[in-house]
Amino acid sequence: MNDAVNEFSKSRIGGIIVLVLRAIGVALGLFLMAVSIPLFFLPIPLGIPLFILAALLLAASSRTAHGVVTGFLKRFPPVWNRVKRMFGEKD
Repeated sequence: MNDAVNEFSKSRIGGIIVLVLRAIGVALGLFLMAVSIPLFFLPIPLGIPLFILAALLLAASSRTAHGVVTGFLKRFPPVWNRVKRMFGEKD
């Protein structure tokens, strides 16, 4: 997960920058999830795409969220295979 970022974080300044960027990603992801829940009940379906975007942002920023999202997707093999293909992984 995030191999390019891990290479950048080997220096002291790079580590601080990576930590700040991950904290911003987690905060933004949680904020978008909180906003998406009330939007879910509107007649225009804005909550579902916003929730998916927030989950992806959290999964990219947090190892715990990454494990939760991948664990959820692995329960549904057709969806998991499609997601793997989207990110360039072969079966």
